[in-house]
Amino acid sequence: MNGKPRLLFVDDEPEILELLTYTFRDFDTDTALNTDAALEILREKHFDVLVTDIKMPGTPGFTLIDSARKLSPGIVVIVITGHHQEVPEEARQKVSQWILKPFSLQVIRGAVLRSLEKTTES
Repeated sequence: MNGKPRLLFVDDEPEILELLTYTFRDFDTDTALNTDAALEILREKHFDVLVTDIKMPGTPGFTLIDSARKLSPGIVVIVITGHHQEVPEEARQKVSQWILKPFSLQVIRGAVLRSLEKTTES
């Protein structure tokens, strides 16, 4: 990994995006309020980690996960959700880590840092 890790945060709640951006201010971050906006960003830039909600208005987060993996095969996907019960097993296997809302900023920061350590080891 060259330079700062690149993180993309996707959630339909602007407050969550603001908190995540602040928490990871020492990283190179982008945000999107929905899947369609995130896909546009993913087509233009490479990211090391995608942190996304799965239940958002419009195109569902699962579509984003599938597309992100095609656009950046090595991308780490972390899902933040309050709807984990609705997730099919096949979809669960596509995600590196699941974090339930509400979450602490320490938990999400730890998850991202551990994911980045694993990618630099491989």
